[in-house]
Amino acid sequence: MAHEAGSLNDIRAVLGNDIAVQSYRDGTRPFPDGAVIARLAYKYVPSEENNAIFGQAQSFVPGAPTNAQFSVKDAQRYADTGGWGFGQFEDGKPNRSAALMETCYPCHARAPTKDDFVFTHYTP
Repeated sequence: MAHEAGSLNDIRAVLGNDIAVQSYRDGTRPFPDGAVIARLAYKYVPSEENNAIFGQAQSFVPGAPTNAQFSVKDAQRYADTGGWGFGQFEDGKPNRSAALMETCYPCHARAPTKDDFVFTHYTP
């Protein structure tokens, strides 16, 4: 789980298939081909119900979904983008915008090389 502040202001769950999770657990980098990492993002909203119980503003929960993003590792197929293919869904539909997809790798390329262009760290 992660909270992104700033203009995104979302809360996100990051999930992986068995290959990705095993790689996280083992500390194996680069991730092997076949690893899939998904990020499910939701608006970060205050919980009025919880705050009423706590007597102060302190509780935040997932609101409406914003998007789902997927990264798929295939070193040959996606050699130009560090071995990763990227996709995004909004309102349950794929966003096929070439301009959007062109923003994925440059951002991930800023992650440390030792992390194989992945921002998320495994928490047991």
